[in-house]
Amino acid sequence: MADQIHADPLIERVLSGETAAQDAFYRREYPPVYRICLGFLTDSDEAADVAQDSMLHLIDHLDRYDPSRRFTTWRNTVTANLCRDRLRRISTRRRIEEAAAPPDLSLLPDPSDVAATSEIQGILLDTLSSLTEREREVFVLRDLEGVPSPDVAESLGVAEGTVRSLLCLARRRLRTLLAPRLPEYSADPSASQSGGLRADS
Repeated sequence: MADQIHADPLIERVLSGETAAQDAFYRREYPPVYRICLGFLTDSDEAADVAQDSMLHLIDHLDRYDPSRRFTTWRNTVTANLCRDRLRRISTRRRIEEAAAPPDLSLLPDPSDVAATSEIQGILLDTLSSLTEREREVFVLRDLEGVPSPDVAESLGVAEGTVRSLLCLARRRLRTLLAPRLPEYSADPSASQSGGLRADS
């Protein structure tokens, strides 16, 4: 069993305190962590902030990683939990702001400007925000990141059947919402991964 612990050589090097290994670990893991954060939060600034927090948490707690689990599953669980924490704080902040002052309707986007946008990533993020939190999490991990359903279920703490149900609902909702805006993607929303959230920002 001992030879299975931290089988990833890079993780071994990070745990030994090697600075170059930490840099390599950061370069390897930051892109998928950022993509997950962007998909969950649908805001690039918030995503970048939480992605940084996630990477620091992963490195600081790498010694707690259970090698009997897939590393990516543990990584995705950590990232998902931090995203949920941020979403709760954002929701609380918005409620406070809304209670403090009446909404300024002049700040709402002009419908013509929204309709005119042609950037796939912007449209996808806007559409993802229309999903429920759970639907969005499942769609991002399963379709955009290609994580196997059992690992998605473990990362999110739900049954595998729940993953399949949520994914079906998410795909159907996205197909309906994307159809009038991106006809070429309406048949399969996950096809947008090549031109949207997959960018290694």
